[in-house]
Amino acid sequence: MNTDSPVLGVLIPCRNEVLVLARKLSNLALVRWPRANRPHRIVVVNDGSLDRTEERARELGSELFASREDLEFCVVENGVRPGKSGAISAGLAALSGVDLFVLTDADVVLHPGALVALAEAFADSGTGMVSGSQRFVHELNEDGSARAPGGASLIATGDGFDFATAKVRAFESRFGKLFSVHGQLLGWRASLGVEPTPGIAADDIDLALSVRALSSKVRLCRDAVFYEEKPSKGAALDAQALRRARAYIQVVGKPGASIGGGLLDRLQFGFYRHVPLAFPELLLLISAIAVATGFVYFGGFGASVTMGLIAMVPVTRLGRLLFRTARLIRRARSSERELELSDSWEMERS
Repeated sequence: MNTDSPVLGVLIPCRNEVLVLARKLSNLALVRWPRANRPHRIVVVNDGSLDRTEERARELGSELFASREDLEFCVVENGVRPGKSGAISAGLAALSGVDLFVLTDADVVLHPGALVALAEAFADSGTGMVSGSQRFVHELNEDGSARAPGGASLIATGDGFDFATAKVRAFESRFGKLFSVHGQLLGWRASLGVEPTPGIAADDIDLALSVRALSSKVRLCRDAVFYEEKPSKGAALDAQALRRARAYIQVVGKPGASIGGGLLDRLQFGFYRHVPLAFPELLLLISAIAVATGFVYFGGFGASVTMGLIAMVPVTRLGRLLFRTARLIRRARSSERELELSDSWEMERS
């Protein structure tokens, strides 16, 4: 047995997740775990659920993990403070004695080798946090396998924004300076002692900022893959996008927020703090510059042609994405000004 592999403490915060909990825990029973000299641990934290989340978690724990010598399972109540940050803190307190904390959501499914890959990514002693790699899919099998219903192959989904942000994450990870991590599968060294900030909805980015402030690297592990169903177009997708945008605004605007380090670190944080939130205005500015340039070189005719071309942009796929993103940012900024987003959360399940 390899006694050098870290012991994992997997934390699953849950609020009214009874509809996806069986799939999640079945998935954790199916995946491969690193070989270690002590059992890995799984803790489900019930954050004031009004459904059968807690009862179902205990039933599944007995069914799936009671005979496992390599895994220990428990369910705890969030007695720290209501909300996801409190649920995470409660889970961390219940996972004493592990080497790595692994945060994962109840509605995602891990690739069979994801946990082994995540643990191996910490072989570099300077790495303090590792994010899993997200794959959006159309639908997941209820048996916890990384398959579609009926055992078919998964059908990938997502859009240009998902593709672009994945490329940015991969680039930043090369330097150990990943900014936007995935809380759906996120591991960090227990020895760092970081915990989420109360009231911050973007707990994953908040934790990453804390790790970066300790001069530890934050990386992306391409082989630590998790699969997530993306809501179809409609109210559910819009609500999810708005909440994530508001959570982002909240965490980058947090008083005293930074990632420490040198000049490049400060420049990176400054970019993420200001540029994405100014995207609607930047879009207008670029349009105005284009019209002005057309006028300078070709007079009124050039300005008219440029305005006509700009008017056609929204009908293109890229244009729809740009304008949809600008509208989302405006809505998120307005919503945060009116009422700050709570870190209590509950995904709509069907």
